[in-house]
Amino acid sequence: MKNFERRGFSESLDQVIASVARAYGFTSTPTTIPKKHIADATSGTEENTILITTLAGSVGDETMNVQSWGVLKSKGASRAVFTITNPKHSIAQAFVVKASLATAEASGFSDCKVLLSSVGDEESRRRYVREMGNFFKKNAKAISDEFGELDIHNNPDEAVHTISESASPLKESLPRTIDFLSEPSRKVMLETISLLESLNIPYELNPRLSYIPGVNRELVFGIEGSDKKGNRHLIASGGRFETEKKTKDNKKHEPNIIGIAVNIPEPIDARDMSTRELPTCFVVHVGEAAKLKAFTLLDSLWRAQIALSQAILMESIQNQMELAQQSGAKYITIVGQREALDGTAILKNVSTQFQETMTTDKLVSRLAKARA
Repeated sequence: MKNFERRGFSESLDQVIASVARAYGFTSTPTTIPKKHIADATSGTEENTILITTLAGSVGDETMNVQSWGVLKSKGASRAVFTITNPKHSIAQAFVVKASLATAEASGFSDCKVLLSSVGDEESRRRYVREMGNFFKKNAKAISDEFGELDIHNNPDEAVHTISESASPLKESLPRTIDFLSEPSRKVMLETISLLESLNIPYELNPRLSYIPGVNRELVFGIEGSDKKGNRHLIASGGRFETEKKTKDNKKHEPNIIGIAVNIPEPIDARDMSTRELPTCFVVHVGEAAKLKAFTLLDSLWRAQIALSQAILMESIQNQMELAQQSGAKYITIVGQREALDGTAILKNVSTQFQETMTTDKLVSRLAKARA
């Protein structure tokens, strides 16, 4: 098991990933996901989709905004899965993305970046299916000669994926889902791009990311990174999903899920991640403009190896402050509307109740000293 020198003592990879999860709001005990769930999957994308939807489906109330995470352990490797069910704010996907990126980096991958695509909504799907049909008709003879085994009628998406992975010149004219998005889906895509850019999250559009028709909705995510030899790998996949469930009164409900599953090239165990350290700092925000600034501050604090907790997905400052008091944190950092504009934050000492306003750089430095 790999060990890391953090906060003046040695931590295992399990503990580092657990601290990543806590920093980005995944504070529950991680679920151990049995391998039987993916026994019948035919691809890595399908496995990750099953892991994400299974984990999200295990939460108690599927109508609430819930962050959950889990671990699938296998021989010599494992996967960490991060999900948010029924997110109420677009920034929720950033929590899943950043937790996954930090996990990938902790696992030994470097130069990581997010790959992004979209399959859109039902209207987008209808447009894309029509265009696939046009493509197959136009290129029927060439497809038959080169890919006679493809089932273009019953599995057109798989046929497109197979051609895109080949050396065939046909792949240059393949339709792409992102070219047929409805206006609402275009808006979701553009909002996500704007979010990634505002948070300085490295990303790249990749229209050929694998997805599961009828399960994926709107966004498709991947994470690419370099191993120690410099080879690039797709090390995580996920996106937004809808899975039909029945509520207690037997009504159909389709929870909206955001999730990513990260491949980890060594075994980790959920049972080794349940011990919770008290956070040094609890981050709260006041108002919409402060959400992004508070989230950006989380990343700076995490990289300074400061034990964190937060409730940025909550709207009520009262509820956030109550959680902050209950967390046992030594300090509470408050980012309000004014602070969001001038790049500062309020640092409150819980024991003395003394608080002062300072730049975020100074705040990170102050908390790094307090950690020691």
